[in-house]
Amino acid sequence: MEHKRKILKGLEHRLYEHPFDKAALEKLEAIPFLTKASEWVTSNLVERVYTVQYTGSNLKVTNKNYPIIHQYLEEACRILDLKKVPDLYLQWSYGINACTIGAENPIIILNSGLIDLCDEDEIMFIIGHECGHIKSNHMLYHMMAQVINFIIDAISGASLISGGIQYALYYWNRMSEFTADRAGLLCCQNQEAMIRTFIKMAGLPIKEFKTIRTETFLQQAHDFKMLDYDNMNKVVKFLSIADESHPWTVMRSAELLKWIDSGGYKQCVI
Repeated sequence: MEHKRKILKGLEHRLYEHPFDKAALEKLEAIPFLTKASEWVTSNLVERVYTVQYTGSNLKVTNKNYPIIHQYLEEACRILDLKKVPDLYLQWSYGINACTIGAENPIIILNSGLIDLCDEDEIMFIIGHECGHIKSNHMLYHMMAQVINFIIDAISGASLISGGIQYALYYWNRMSEFTADRAGLLCCQNQEAMIRTFIKMAGLPIKEFKTIRTETFLQQAHDFKMLDYDNMNKVVKFLSIADESHPWTVMRSAELLKWIDSGGYKQCVI
């Protein structure tokens, strides 16, 4: 890889953890029996199902069959000081995206569109984001958030009992994205690439890729930062549940820019 990135030896996720992530996670961990329930559901149900699904249907990437793609992951793990390199799969989809599944043995899945439509630093930002989820131990509750609706449907009256748990899981799931985005930036170490990635994810047509206007998106993110977040927070919490998978690209960009301006990013890479 041509772009020389600094290896962040000994990096601890607490050094770049977003305060919203931390506060929401503390509320989750205070819910009685939630951690034990999450561990059981993940290890006995979710992780097994997903592992079978992806190993049986999707393309596993190794350093032997597609070494360039696998090299992105290996470098991301070195930069973020992630001790174990997770398994990597490709799935056919032209959204610029990726996901991570599993808690005990997480695997990362990249969309084909990510590889075709992004340059090296943009790919590193997204892979670093996924590695950030693993490094911060997000995956246990991420998996629980994915199956909470199934639990609600399966247990009579559970919708009344678990409504608060569902709310807390979905809200934290959104907040954890802020921490993972910081990991993505620490991984690619290219602020322009981070902005380009969000612009593409936000809906830029392929025909416009050669004329990306980062300054207009930065202004949009700046305008978003000027909103009254105390009042916006109620809307954010509602929409986090109403559309749990919404990318929130501008909001995420604004939070990253705020972290950069505060000196937090620089402190981690010095």
